[in-house]
Amino acid sequence: MIGLPFIILFLGYKFKRRHLSMYDAIEGFLQTQNNFMSIRCNYSHVKRMTRGFKEKLGEGGYGSVYKGKLQSGRDIAVKMLSKPKAGGQDFMNEVATIGRIHHVNVVGLVGYCVEGTKRALVYDFMPNGSLDKYISTSQEESP
Repeated sequence: MIGLPFIILFLGYKFKRRHLSMYDAIEGFLQTQNNFMSIRCNYSHVKRMTRGFKEKLGEGGYGSVYKGKLQSGRDIAVKMLSKPKAGGQDFMNEVATIGRIHHVNVVGLVGYCVEGTKRALVYDFMPNGSLDKYISTSQEESP
């Protein structure tokens, strides 16, 4: 009878420790990456920008994308990452690479959100949609 509560407490401790260490790794990374211009947002701000995730643009392997708007009126696309993978490494890689790239043919990273297990990437909105829909359509039409 004493063993069951101990096992439950131990498993809860391990679960919390794993998530805290992933959060600490991401926080450490973000503090060293202060040379890019992306804005850090909290989750409530992301929720407000997307009007409560009202307009879903699409869904992929890493999460769902929603249309939003900054206070300035600028349209954005918010990618809400589903489950953190590889200790948050996928999130850190995307912030590090896209956050530094400024090119006319690459969508810009406007900001990001890290709050507990919630992760979001805020991009410039592309009104013509995703490139993959044009690529897959042209491949299906070719002989």
